[in-house]
Amino acid sequence: MPFAVEMFFDRSADKLVRGVWADLARANVTSFMIDGNYRPHVTLGVFDQYSSPGFEDELRAFVGNLQPFTLQFDYVGVFLKPKCVVFFGPVVTEQLLSVHKDFNRRFTTLVTGASPLCPTGKWVPHCTLAFDIPVGAVPAAVEVCSRITLRFAAEMREIGLIEFPRHRDVLTCGLAAV
Repeated sequence: MPFAVEMFFDRSADKLVRGVWADLARANVTSFMIDGNYRPHVTLGVFDQYSSPGFEDELRAFVGNLQPFTLQFDYVGVFLKPKCVVFFGPVVTEQLLSVHKDFNRRFTTLVTGASPLCPTGKWVPHCTLAFDIPVGAVPAAVEVCSRITLRFAAEMREIGLIEFPRHRDVLTCGLAAV
């Protein structure tokens, strides 16, 4: 099973995104995120394997150096390949790019099979709403996701190592001062 490192949201933003997931399920678009037991998140990296315990120790150190920070989500976006994904996109800030760059710098040698979708300089940060849906379902998904008022803030409160496709927490750490 593959693994990912994800940044998790504060309660208010978590509830908002879970509400959109529920709306997508009620509209018969997808229930993938609910069925997979996912938490609303922004992914920092995806990989096949990691070295233990070195990875966990480094993750604790990485997270211990971060203060909670806020992302502003401003738009609904779509990836059409390799799988159709509908997402909320955050405003990309220097702070967000710095966190991602530091993550990649620290963990590159501790993982194998890193996803080509998350490297520094080519990463598109996002919060997945609908995953692996048929291209014909994209308009309905976008319509459902557009019902909420965009420009919502989400404070990044925790970072976790998870196993997927069915979400399983391996290690979750609160950002400093949380």
